[in-house]
Amino acid sequence: MIETREVIKESLPVLSVCAAISILSGLFLGKNEGLLKMLPGILIIVPAFNAINGNISSVVSSRLSSALHMGLLKPDFRRSDILGKNIEAMVIVSVVAFFLLGIAAASVDSFMGAEAVSFMMFPLITLTAGLLTVMLLMLGSIFTSYLVYRHGLDPDNVVVPMLTTVGDFVGIFMLLLITGVVV
Repeated sequence: MIETREVIKESLPVLSVCAAISILSGLFLGKNEGLLKMLPGILIIVPAFNAINGNISSVVSSRLSSALHMGLLKPDFRRSDILGKNIEAMVIVSVVAFFLLGIAAASVDSFMGAEAVSFMMFPLITLTAGLLTVMLLMLGSIFTSYLVYRHGLDPDNVVVPMLTTVGDFVGIFMLLLITGVVV
């Protein structure tokens, strides 16, 4: 049986760091106000973009955690069918979700009359930034899940909150970086 104190003990330090990272994410987003005013479609999709990154990486992290707890996956960096299938599914879901999000961003931008870039540049921006972010989060998820599990902690209590928060920062950074390169 999981003790409430144990969950709090494992989660509280991570959540404290996550709060600081979230503040930095907002500050970083605010510093790029000019780029976002030029392409309002990008600004409007930031919450959805971050949600997709967080949802995909959290699901995969939770699946890894479950596989570790059930003994189906060893906390080492050897090739594994379970890990490979999770990565494959994550890539497929990411490609579809980020492409559709790019279409939505382009539609909003077009509706608002901004159109600083061509319609198809938005799916390219969201797909590139999204896949880069998800890949970085996946590597972080695997590494930290294995490390945390080896130290006797539950990856669900540590890795998932960390991934969603770091994913917000990395996602905003990648989205603005790729947007800046394209524009």
